[in-house]
Amino acid sequence: MIQRILCPTDLTENSRDSVAYALRLAKENGAQLIVFHATSFPSLSQYPCELEPYYQWEQLVSKFKMDQVLAHAERKVKNFVGARFGAETNGVAWKPRVALGRVSEEIVVAAFQEEVDLIVMARGKRGPLARIFRLSILEAVGRSAPCPVLSIDATQIICRSRGWRLPLLREVFQSS
Repeated sequence: MIQRILCPTDLTENSRDSVAYALRLAKENGAQLIVFHATSFPSLSQYPCELEPYYQWEQLVSKFKMDQVLAHAERKVKNFVGARFGAETNGVAWKPRVALGRVSEEIVVAAFQEEVDLIVMARGKRGPLARIFRLSILEAVGRSAPCPVLSIDATQIICRSRGWRLPLLREVFQSS
């Protein structure tokens, strides 16, 4: 029985289908949904200012303390889910979770810490060179995850429901 579901998101349209599917799965199984987002520390090259004087450097670094970065990321997750799936979240116990670091590693760590039964992820789009030279996030998570990883392919659409798409994996869970 599925009691806890982890759904990583990059807060883009590509991951919208996996969050929608995870919400539906959580509702049908009475499971808790953990919507996960891994973020990174802001790059100093993004800020157009002269960083040579010490006081400017200190102000910039103190502005981006880790807890502030994580709190901002958590607000983004809540806004993403609330804006796109407001009505669908009724009756679903869900919580946001964020981490700072490499995406695939942080997803696996979150899966261990939250003791999830299933990870629901969107399959990312990659170019031909990326497919040859490095693992996708989905492949890296699948190799290290403590539970099954369900891959949602956003290109397989069977119908539209309340503004979001339902992937073609419906039959898999209806037969269980």
